[in-house]
Order: sequence, then C-alpha cells, then structure tokens
Amino acid sequence: MNTYKLNKLKPNELKTIGHYTGYVCIIMSVLMIVPVVCGLIYHDPERFVYSFIFSAIISFISGIILIALFGRKQSTTLSFKGALIFVLSIWGIIAIYCGLPYILSGELGIFDSFFEAMSGITTTGFSLIPEETYPYSVTMWKALTQWFGGLGIIVLLLAIVPSSVSLKRLFFAEGRTEQMTPNVRHTTMIFLKLYASITSLGIILYLLLGLDLYEAICFTFTAVATGGFSIYSSDTHIFNSLAIQIVTMFLMILGSTNFVIHYRIIKGDTRHLLKDIELRAMFIIIAIATLLIMISLYSQGYYNHDILVIFRHSIFQVISVMSSTGFVSQDIYMWPQFSFFLLLLLTFIGGSICSTSGGIKLYNIVILFKSIWWEVEEMMLPKNTIKPKKINHDKRVRDISNKNIKTILIFVVSYILLFLLSTFIILFYCNDFLTAFTVAALSIGNTGISVGYISASMPFMVKLILIIDFWVGRISVWPLFLGVLYMINRAESKIKSLNNE
Repeated sequence: MNTYKLNKLKPNELKTIGHYTGYVCIIMSVLMIVPVVCGLIYHDPERFVYSFIFSAIISFISGIILIALFGRKQSTTLSFKGALIFVLSIWGIIAIYCGLPYILSGELGIFDSFFEAMSGITTTGFSLIPEETYPYSVTMWKALTQWFGGLGIIVLLLAIVPSSVSLKRLFFAEGRTEQMTPNVRHTTMIFLKLYASITSLGIILYLLLGLDLYEAICFTFTAVATGGFSIYSSDTHIFNSLAIQIVTMFLMILGSTNFVIHYRIIKGDTRHLLKDIELRAMFIIIAIATLLIMISLYSQGYYNHDILVIFRHSIFQVISVMSSTGFVSQDIYMWPQFSFFLLLLLTFIGGSICSTSGGIKLYNIVILFKSIWWEVEEMMLPKNTIKPKKINHDKRVRDISNKNIKTILIFVVSYILLFLLSTFIILFYCNDFLTAFTVAALSIGNTGISVGYISASMPFMVKLILIIDFWVGRISVWPLFLGVLYMINRAESKIKSLNNE
C-alpha cells in the first residue's frame, strides 16, 4: 500500500472542501429563515426566534468567509478519497451549525446540541429536548432538518455549485450509487424535483384529510424523509385515523423506494418494474413480516382478535420500521416479544439504495442472500464450472462479480460489528441488554422510535457512540473508515517526521 497517497490530500483538495463547505453554510442560513417565520406567526418566545436569527447570521457569515478564504480559483478536482472525506466532514460541520439554535436558545449544551442536530439531519429522530418545551419554530426546524437530511446535503450542494468539483464522485460518495441519466447534475436536479413533488403531494393529501398547514408540512417532511419525528408527544392519536395511516404509509413507501424507480414510472417505462429485485424484495418482506406479526398478535388476543385492526397496525409498523421512519400507531413495546424483535430486525434491512431510508439496504440484503444460494449451487456443479451471477435491477440484467459480493459482504459485516460494539458500550452503562440492543439497533438504522433511555442525562460515551451510529447509518461505513484511517496515517506521518528530526 502506498502510505503517502493514503496519508495526504492535495492542498488544493482541502481548499476545495473549504470552499464548498461555505456554500453549504449559506444554504443552512437560508433554511433557518423557515423556523424564524414560523416562530413569528405562532408567537414563540423571543429567545427561540432570536436563536434562529443569530444562527442564520453566523452560518451566513461563516459561509462567506470560507468562500472568500478558499477562492474558486484554488479549487481542483476531488479524488474519490477527497470526496469521501468531504462527505464525512460536511455532515459533521452541518450538524454543528444546525445545533446552534439549541445552544443559543439555552435549551441544550454544546455537545447535546450536536447530538440533537445529528439525530435530525441523519433522519434518526431521537431527541434530548423535553417534548413539552417544543415551540413551533423548534418543531419546524427538527422536521426541516430531517427533510433536507433525507434529501442529502450533497444533493443540495450539487444543485448550485459549478460542475468543476467532481460531481460524480461527490454524488457516489454520499451513497447515491445510481444515476437516472448519464449526467450527474441532470440526475441531481431530477432527484430534487421528484423529492419536492412527493413533498407537495404529501402536504396536499394531509390537508385534504383535515390537518392544518403546520401539521401537514411537519408530518410530510418527516414521512417522506423517513425521519419519523412527531410534533406531538405521541403519534398514536394522530394515527387513530385510518385515512391518515394510509397516506403516511404511502409517503413512507415513496421515500424508501429507489428514486430511480420513481423516475422510470413518471417516464412511463414500467415494463421491467415488477422484475426489479429491490421492489420485489420490499413487498415480499413487508408481506411476510406483516403476516407473522398478525399471527403473533392474534394468537395472544391483542385487539380483541379483530383481524382488520390487527392488520392495520401490523402493516403500518412494518412499513414504518423497515423504511427507518419510526412513526408508531400503537405502543410496540407492549406487543409480544416476537413481534417487537421482528420489527427490530427490519431496522437492519432498511429501504432501497438511492432512497431516504437507513439500514443495510434491500439491494445489499438481496445480493448477500443470493450469493449464499449461488455458492451452494456452485458446490453442486462439476469442478471449474462457472455459475453466472445475474440480477434484474433498473430495467436490465446485471452481472454481479465476486468483487461486488466481497464489497457488500465487508460492508454488512462492518455494519453488524459496529452495531455489536455499540450494544456492548451502551450495555456497560445502562446494564439492561434489551435497552442496549434496542437503542443500538434503532440508532444505526436511523429509526428513532421513542425510547425512555434517551435523555440529556445519558453518559457522554453513550451519546458519542450514538452520534457515530447516526452518522454511519446515514452515509455508510466507508467515509467513516476512510476518515479514521486518514487520521491514523496523518498521526503516524507526524510521529515519523519528529523521530527523523
């Protein structure tokens, strides 16, 4: 391995990262206008309104300084390594700026604000703020951070920056592994338009069902982004309405479906739609999981053996958890342990690639299980016989190489190992296996179903490991591993240079 190449980014790459971080800061400052307006309309306490005004000013000035300090003339083409480090750092930096209103309003301390913001932008939904203190502006900001976090910070950036910043590498580095068109900028604009269209549709549907504009916007933002943050202390009274449940399930499925599929449907290209492995896997898993939970609830006498009520809540929770949203229509902690643990397993699966969902992703899960089948088949075939490995995805048959399988296997193993490590660390502090397992699974799956253990009184180390889980669950393990490896190599390089002196 060439340590030097791994160790150092070109100076101009660092300047490029700084320059475009400035653009993102300006985007954040513009978005902060929304909670300011909301706070003024609903007469929030002044400290909350001013916290967003000052945060917007700080973010805007920071952006201007970064753009001026690292001029566009100093920008260069980012390597894929540089793109991954940019993605890793930008999500951390934006969490800092998104957390400013919580600090300036006096609601949370510095580290807790970072936790709150990271939970929001990664569409996880855990909160350290007592629910009874949510003013309208803060609630809107929490919903909005989930909405643009589901869209992706890089997608927002690519919509405005010049085409000289390695668009394709940035696009892929954030986990968008597929394109709708050969041109990345065109793909980004399509993604943005689809996202905005689905959001608009959701707001209209909720308004038609009787929610006010504020409720409709907040629930749409968090349903489409599969974030699941509720504006109320409990979702259950909202989801007593069957119509609202149906609309919410519709939006969660749209958010967790590959946006390339949405594009194909709009274009009328649906001939190969039912053959797509991700789409088929999604509906098969939803059907099987719903059936198993229904059997569990019915056999233990839940809901007076009313099969329609059981079906309604079962399918809602399956879609909510598998899409990594986290809305709840019932208290699932009171469900049979079989049903509860099945839902936790669904958090690991997640939705499609190129969607707003967290988790391992359906594509990777399907390839993983198919590779087991292919391996067994090869064992039964004559020696030196090569078994073709093919799948149907995005209207064509794809060849899956052993390298593809290896990469996916390493990713899945890394994901599970991080989950196990997180569970052990949390268990050390809470001394309750079920709590530790649940919190770790929901965190790395970006599924923030309310857990009593989550509060500002949690130990610092638990908060830190959960932040890492949020981060990894949203942008994958690769940027994290590269960032850690980069820092280790930088440290080794400095130690060697000091020894040589």
